[in-house]
Amino acid sequence: MKLRFPALLRPLAILAGAGAIAVFMLSSREAPVVRSVEQPLRLVQAQTIRTADLPVTVVAHGNVRAWRELELTAEVTGRIFWVSARFEPGMAVAEGEPLLRIDATDYELALAEAQQSLASAELTLADAKALSQKARIAEAEATVVAAKARIARARRDIDNTEILAPYNAVIDTALVEVGQFISAGTEVSRILGSDMAEVRLPLLPEDVLLIGGADDVSVTLSISGGGPAELRWAGRVARIESRIDSETRVIPVVVEVPEPLNTERHTTALPFGLFVRAEIAGKSLADAVRIPQSALHGDSDVFLFQNGRLQRRTVDVERLRDGLALITAGLDDGDRVVTTRLDLMFEGMLVDLADD
Repeated sequence: MKLRFPALLRPLAILAGAGAIAVFMLSSREAPVVRSVEQPLRLVQAQTIRTADLPVTVVAHGNVRAWRELELTAEVTGRIFWVSARFEPGMAVAEGEPLLRIDATDYELALAEAQQSLASAELTLADAKALSQKARIAEAEATVVAAKARIARARRDIDNTEILAPYNAVIDTALVEVGQFISAGTEVSRILGSDMAEVRLPLLPEDVLLIGGADDVSVTLSISGGGPAELRWAGRVARIESRIDSETRVIPVVVEVPEPLNTERHTTALPFGLFVRAEIAGKSLADAVRIPQSALHGDSDVFLFQNGRLQRRTVDVERLRDGLALITAGLDDGDRVVTTRLDLMFEGMLVDLADD
C-alpha cells in the first residue's frame, strides 16, 4: 500500500519552495551604493561699498504765485472814457503804465473854483493887513488855508482819474469797461506783481535740517515738458518760516525766482499758478553711501556677502528717495551689500556671487 501526502500539505510545500527561492535571490543581489546629491548654491548680486561725502537734494512740490497781489480800486467817481489795450487778464504791464482813465471834467472844474477861491481869499487878506484889521486878518488867513487845501484835493482827484500800474505786474482780472460809470471804492482790477515769483514748499522738519539755512541755498524748479526735455528755472530759498502747520506738521519754505517772466534771464517765462517740482541743494553728509532701497530688509537691515555666507547688518538710513536709500552709518569701505532679494534669506546662509 503506497503512502500519499495529504492534500492539505501541498500548498504549504509550494510556499516553502517559493520562500527559499526568494531568500536565495535576495542574498545574491549586490548592496545599493549610497550617494550624496549636492544642492547648487543660490546666486546673488552685491554692491561693493565706497563711502564718500554725498550732497543731499531735498525734493518738494508747490505752486508758483506772485510775491505781491493787489486789488486796484477807483478813488474817484466818474465815467470811464479810456481803457488800455493791455488792460486784459494775463497781460504784463510796466510800473507807471496807464491802465484806464475816468472823465476828469468835474474835478478840473473843482480845481478852477478852488483856485478862484484862493485868489479871492488872498485879496481879502491883503486888504485886512493894509487896514490893520486883526479880526479880518485871522479870518482871511483861515480862508486862504482852506482854499489851498481844496486846490490840493482837486489836483489829487484829477491825478486819481488816471489809474496806473503801481509796479511791474500781470493783470489777473479786469472788472470794468469803457463807458461804465463807477464810484469811489469800486474794484477795477486785480494785479500780480511780476518782479518776483514765490513758491511755498511744505517740508518735513528733518528735510529743513538738511537745508541748513536760508542763505545762498540754490533751488531748481522744473516741470515735464511732455517730451524728453524739461523746463527749468533757477531760484533761491528766501526764508524758512518759524512755524509748523498744525494739521500737516510741515514747515513752509519760501523760494523766490527773480523776474519770472523775463525770457532773457530764463529759458522760458515762469507763469503764475504753475505746479512745479523743486530740488533744493542740501548739506553734504560725510562717509555716506547710496544703495538700492530694495536691499533693505525691514527698516534698517541689510545682508552682506562674507566668505560665501550671508551676514545680517543694521545700518542708519538717513532718507529714502527715488528708489535709493542713503546710508550714513553701519557700512565700511569694501563691504559687499547683497542687492538680490531671495525668497528666503537668513544669517549664515550659503550663497555665491553671480558676477564672480
